[in-house]
Amino acid sequence: MTGQPPLELLLRLALREIQDDDGVMALPSLAALHRRPTRQLFDRAAALATDGDPEHRELGVRILRELGDEQPDGRRPFREPTVALLRSRLRDETDPSVTYWIVSALGYHRDRESLPQVVALAAHPDDRVRFHVAANLPGLVDPDRVQPEAAEALLRLCHDEDPETRYYALYAATREIPGLDVEAVTRLTEQLVDDPDTQISAMAAAHHEAIREVRNRLGDALPPGTHDHLIGPVLVNLACAGETADAQWLDEELRRRLGPEAAGLPTARLAAELAAWWADRESRVWS
Repeated sequence: MTGQPPLELLLRLALREIQDDDGVMALPSLAALHRRPTRQLFDRAAALATDGDPEHRELGVRILRELGDEQPDGRRPFREPTVALLRSRLRDETDPSVTYWIVSALGYHRDRESLPQVVALAAHPDDRVRFHVAANLPGLVDPDRVQPEAAEALLRLCHDEDPETRYYALYAATREIPGLDVEAVTRLTEQLVDDPDTQISAMAAAHHEAIREVRNRLGDALPPGTHDHLIGPVLVNLACAGETADAQWLDEELRRRLGPEAAGLPTARLAAELAAWWADRESRVWS
């Protein structure tokens, strides 16, 4: 066989893949469908997403989740009809296995308008749904001005009975969303230092100490009352960069968030010190 496999063959193979999906094995047929962002495939996936068989609905949603590459503006082909369909399906879906893939797909498309629907699932009885809510909230909130209902749901998920949900919620709260209230995050990490899951307790302890360190460094360099709102953005920026933290980028972020108050402040020196501190910290963590 030369050229692209027939669409119907790929759909049958992809359905078999998701039926056997263990979260570890590759799904080559599904991936091949993602690389074929045609109107024909979109229409087939949309029809599958409303099918009476939950496995067919899951396949349709998982195709729509990553159909086509992200464009320079961060959007994928067929985004508008895709998110409209996903929101509609989320209102009506009764199968948890389909529900959590819808949440994931909305997160992939960064559909902030679906935030109220997703937040409402933070107390869902199925832990897989709650897990996907925690993992996808960062793509749905305003990162700098987190909606109160989303912040409340995320903090609540950090105490979820399922350890994987707690882990991803804590990861989102400490390493992905800069706009959460720093005092709330400080209390959260203090509470989770004694979590029975060692990964969670270690992450909480490390972030609690990082908040203290950054607060002290900002307090030494900036006038009183100007720095607590910078702690979250600084730590998220550094976490994204890892050992390769860019002092110039961090300086620009500090100056942007300080606005006119940045004039005359030693932000470049502060950014360099923070980047060096973080790089040293990361090298010790991973050594």
